[in-house]
Amino acid sequence: KNIESIRRASADLGRSVAILQDLQGPKIRVGRLIGGSQELQNNETLRLRYGVEQDDRAVIPIDYRGLVHDVKAGQRVMMDDGLLLLQVLEVQEESVLVTVLEGGLLKNRKGVNFPDSKLSIPAMTDKDSRDLLFGIANRVDYVALSFVQDPADILQVKNMIKALGSDVPVIAKIEMLPALEHIDAIAEVADALMVARGDLGVEANVERVPNLQKKIIAAAARAGKPVIIATQMLESMITNPRASLAEVADVANGVLDGADCLMLSGEVASGRYPIECVTRMASIIEQVEAWTFKRPSPVSIADSSTKEGNWEIHESIAVAACESADTLKAKAIVCMTLTGAIAKSISRWRPNTPIIAISPRPDVTRRLALVWGVQGVNNESFYNADSLVQELPKMLKELGIVESGDVVVMTAGIPINHMKPTNMIKINRIP
Repeated sequence: KNIESIRRASADLGRSVAILQDLQGPKIRVGRLIGGSQELQNNETLRLRYGVEQDDRAVIPIDYRGLVHDVKAGQRVMMDDGLLLLQVLEVQEESVLVTVLEGGLLKNRKGVNFPDSKLSIPAMTDKDSRDLLFGIANRVDYVALSFVQDPADILQVKNMIKALGSDVPVIAKIEMLPALEHIDAIAEVADALMVARGDLGVEANVERVPNLQKKIIAAAARAGKPVIIATQMLESMITNPRASLAEVADVANGVLDGADCLMLSGEVASGRYPIECVTRMASIIEQVEAWTFKRPSPVSIADSSTKEGNWEIHESIAVAACESADTLKAKAIVCMTLTGAIAKSISRWRPNTPIIAISPRPDVTRRLALVWGVQGVNNESFYNADSLVQELPKMLKELGIVESGDVVVMTAGIPINHMKPTNMIKINRIP
């Protein structure tokens, strides 16, 4: 029902809107405690054991079978979103001996994190598999995988998607410290990254999160993949109509760091002011981009992300399109694209020119909503090159992008009806 409502609103407004399905992933939790809660005292010694129900106050049940195999002495255990901190003293045959470093009240079914441990738990649960089937059947545009630890987690879900006859892109949610050890490899196999700051702040000290955010964004840039920043961006607007100055600065820094998307969560899911939140975030983004915009020079990007002699044709065309648009003060860079790949390549260079991606595939134009600076436009005349070129000036005028006399930069793979990769760049003046 929600998917249908979004698709209907998208069609009514004439805007491409991407739907992201967030798979819950494996969440380790405390079992049911005697009396529903237990006060953990500092320096108290306890045992953690696999189970779902407590029968001894000295033993905390944890619903994770691999507990004794995955943790080591000296490693931390966090409970209730990091409010309670324990440390492993000894791993025994069926339980783990821990000491309480920072105590407090522990309640039933609170989450448990092992920030220093590489867990053998699979990234996909049975529930995730069922949810994925639902998402693909209902044609979601992206699937986000939670608690990714290494590239194998992404490849597993991609293989499942392929087996189901789909090509829906996969977003890797980076919220565990082990993932940061493989961040470049994960960025290579994933279709996009998400800085999931909530659990990441639990796994790491919160003071580290800004730097980790920059590290994740840099990895996405090196791989040429979009990146999303999520969690607590405008948290106070769940209950207040205005954002705090600290939140405004946080959103602005997300733009300055180079994110493609900034994500609202609880603010619009359960907050009192969802429309105001979206309006405020959009206003901050527009203001920051208006007074800070500066596209990196081709030399600096080439030196940092592309080895000499390893350029692909589409990468060279992307650079040329950006340079041409800058020097000619073009009103738009128009990409004729079947897959959206060239639009992503151009976006990577952050041109100070709107990127219009024309495709016959509605799924492609929706997915491009995630990519910085790109507006996807569906056109059924895509395979008729002559008709498409004739219609282009009128279509761009109707979109309010150009006027007569304006210059546009075009890219395409020709012959278009042969589905060639991008191999052409052309400068047009709108009649």
